Amino acid sequence: MGFCALAMDVGLTFRAQRIAQAAADAGAIAGAQEIGNSDLTSVAQQASAQNGVTNGVNGAVVTVNNPPTEGSHTSSSAYLEVIVQEPVSTVFMGFVTSNSMLNVAGRAVSSTGPAANCIYALATTGTNVTLSNSAKLTSSSCGVISDSSSSTAVSSTGSAQLNARATSIVGSYTTSNGGSITPSPITGITAVADPLAGMSPPTYNAAQCGADPLSHYNNGGSSYSVGPGSNFSTTQGGTLVCYTSLTLGSNGDTVTINPGIYVITGAMSFNSGTNLGGTGVLFYLVGSSASVTIQNGATVNLTAMTSGAYSGVLFFQDRADAHAASIEGGSSSVIDGVLYFPDAPLTVGNGTTTNIQTPMIAQTITFVGGSNFTNSQYANTPLTTPKLVE
Repeated sequence: MGFCALAMDVGLTFRAQRIAQAAADAGAIAGAQEIGNSDLTSVAQQASAQNGVTNGVNGAVVTVNNPPTEGSHTSSSAYLEVIVQEPVSTVFMGFVTSNSMLNVAGRAVSSTGPAANCIYALATTGTNVTLSNSAKLTSSSCGVISDSSSSTAVSSTGSAQLNARATSIVGSYTTSNGGSITPSPITGITAVADPLAGMSPPTYNAAQCGADPLSHYNNGGSSYSVGPGSNFSTTQGGTLVCYTSLTLGSNGDTVTINPGIYVITGAMSFNSGTNLGGTGVLFYLVGSSASVTIQNGATVNLTAMTSGAYSGVLFFQDRADAHAASIEGGSSSVIDGVLYFPDAPLTVGNGTTTNIQTPMIAQTITFVGGSNFTNSQYANTPLTTPKLVE
């Protein structure tokens, strides 16, 4: 009987320790997605509770530390530590000692890193990823997701080439006339939700939206700035400006785009022959005629914000807006940041841009023209996934 009791104690303890570790892992994974937010602890503890250990119940303690208190990541707030401790009632120990309780513990450390995928086509029917006319997309560091259930959800034709880390499709794919997809796509996946669905749009005062500043610089060859702090612009709270439309450059203008959030309630265009650039910017497109066009031949250098609620997002078109967007640009353009057009078609091509860091989220995505695109996951991407590191 004594040996049976000992075996029961070992089994109970082993099982309890596994539950504690699973609860710590779950808490760390859930909490990692909230690093920097005030509800980090509650989210981590809720996940631990859903996996068997509830803080404060039956003597259990779930401790959440950001940064960790031990290990190799103690100095970094980019890491989260979850420690789960729980008393376990034993059988054998009660016969030989006055204490029949044994404490078990689990510990996990987590962080977030770039997601495995960086191109999402959200349309559930029809062809939602198209490459044609010798367009080449190389995305070796991240994958392509197609939510369409169509047998032609992804199409590569006319000597076009899609080379991605992986191409994953709810339906299937087609290649024709020399088109190729490498490696062979994974088909029959479960549809993937919009990874930025929880991102709230900027708030603004429509009554303070000003007219396009271009009307003040219509002679061509001008040098001027737009956005927060510039002439002919009304800055709303913080660094937000709003224009009823925005035409950047005309006849070779040089335009500096000041850092900030740009709300555009009408059409937005980057004109051919224009030299313009901006760092730390977000363009939010909303309205009955909202859309963006970057014309082939425009030299555009745009980089998204690196902190705040919109870190890593360059274009954000309102989720109720289906106006098509076109991103082209010249050979020396730099476009770094997420292109987010969740309810609209997006066309990329006809320029000669060779290196872009632009994760893309749209209903449909079309690559056209003879351009070579090398796409990589943006360093400040909001498309992240949690991972355990300890």
